[in-house]
Amino acid sequence: MLKRYLLILFIFSASTYAKSFKTEHFTIEYDENVPLGVVEQLASRVSENRNVILGYLNQSKQYKGTPIKEGVIVYVSKKHRIPYQYLNTIHIPEKRVLSAFLKGHSDKNGMAIIHELVHVYAVSAFRKQKKKGYGGRFFDDGLAVFLQHRFGEAPGYPDFGKDLYRAVAKASVKYGGLIPLAEAETVRNSSKSGIGRRLAYLQEGAFTQFLIENYGLDSYFRLYFGENFSAVTGRTFAELEQDWISLIGRFDNKKSVERH
Repeated sequence: MLKRYLLILFIFSASTYAKSFKTEHFTIEYDENVPLGVVEQLASRVSENRNVILGYLNQSKQYKGTPIKEGVIVYVSKKHRIPYQYLNTIHIPEKRVLSAFLKGHSDKNGMAIIHELVHVYAVSAFRKQKKKGYGGRFFDDGLAVFLQHRFGEAPGYPDFGKDLYRAVAKASVKYGGLIPLAEAETVRNSSKSGIGRRLAYLQEGAFTQFLIENYGLDSYFRLYFGENFSAVTGRTFAELEQDWISLIGRFDNKKSVERH
C-alpha cells in the first residue's frame, strides 16, 4: 500500500513540474529548462510532419485511420535516450530537441518525429501479435523507417540520408549477410551488435520501399492490414523476399549479398 501511495505521489509530483503546450491535434509536455521558443519550434515541426504523414497515408483508399483515439502527447523526455512511441504518446529525448533548435547543441541522430508519428497513425494488423516478448512490428517499423527516410527534414538513423537499398547492401557486408526478414524484429530488439540492430531497421524500411514500388500503395496497405501475400501480389512472402534479395545484390559493389 505504501509503495502504491509513493508511486501515485511521484506521478503527481512529476506532473506538477511539467509544462504543457497544447495545439489543436496534440499536446507537448516538457520541463521548465526547455525554452518556450524551442517548444514552439517543436510544435511547428510536429504539425508539419503530421500533415505530411496523413497526406501520404490518405492517398490510399485502404487507409482507414488509426485505432488510437486518444489525443497525441509529445513528451520531451529526460529519461529516454532514443525516440520511443507507446499508444498515443511519443517520447523525444530532450537532448535531441535542444540540439535541433538551439545553437551549441549537437546530436546527429535527429528527433525521428515522422518515424514515431507513423507508429501512432498507421497501426498494422500485426502490432499486437507477440513473439518472444515483442509485438509484431515488422511492417510498422518498415513503414516508419521508409517515411522518415523519404520525408525527414535531416538525415538520421538508421540510413543517415543514404539510399535504403544501398544502405542495406553496405550494412549487410559488415554484418556478414542479410538477416532473414522473418527474424528482423527479433534481431532488432535483441541484437548485441549495433550493426545488427541498424541492419534490421534498414531491411524493414527497404522491404517496405520494395513492396510499394512494385505493387503500389493500395496493395501494400492490404498487406499491412493483414491480407494474404499470394492473394494480393501473386507471390508468397518467401518469393518476394528472394526478389528483394536479388535487388539488394545489385547494390553491393564488392560481392553478392547472401543471407546471414
